[in-house]
Amino acid sequence: KNKARKNKEHKNKRGTTMEVKTKLLVSLYFVIALLALLTTWIHLPAYLGSGIVEANIQFWKDALFNANPAGKFLVIDVLFLAFACNVWMIIEGRRLGVKYIYAYIAGGVLIAISVAFPLFMAARELKRASHESPLELYKIKVVDVLVLLCLFLVTLFAAVVVL
Repeated sequence: KNKARKNKEHKNKRGTTMEVKTKLLVSLYFVIALLALLTTWIHLPAYLGSGIVEANIQFWKDALFNANPAGKFLVIDVLFLAFACNVWMIIEGRRLGVKYIYAYIAGGVLIAISVAFPLFMAARELKRASHESPLELYKIKVVDVLVLLCLFLVTLFAAVVVL
């Protein structure tokens, strides 16, 4: 029985035990993030020749105004999902003591939420496996509320503009 348990576990850098299922889940999150990066960013070369500001303006014009109703639906759907993910990442990140929460938030805005969220999930699983901090103690900061409010207002504005 102990030998079977040893086969399912390994020691991480801190010397605590991490189960194989945790390693597999973290690996899956990394694969999802990589695939999301490759399959979303393959569509961006058309925008990259104009400089970062002009490229963003044109990208959002195309996504919000030049899209058909199905495209607009998907954009608004993803924006609200991204907002919900951001709320959860901040709360869960604070609860677990995940470092660099705002790197994931920024990654979701600047790269793709489909890349940033799986990376956060991988960090979350690694943090949970390490048992470094008490899981029930966390505090939401004023900056967290302000960032979430800004993200919500941008999402709501985009949704209303598309109407």
